[in-house]
Amino acid sequence: MDEILTNWLLGLIAALLAVLVLDSTGQPFLDPLSPVANVLALVTFLAFVILTGAFLVYTASFRND
Repeated sequence: MDEILTNWLLGLIAALLAVLVLDSTGQPFLDPLSPVANVLALVTFLAFVILTGAFLVYTASFRND
């Protein structure tokens, strides 16, 4: 499961970097990819938020009252 999650996140980061590279080549290449870039950015952000929340819940489970 860890490998799947790691590969998925790395794939999202690679896709976002590809969009940034295309952005530097000029606007005609980026116009069709604009919706894809927005979706990838949203999914990456949500994955980060979910993983951060899961980590905080996990660490809170070790708290002694």
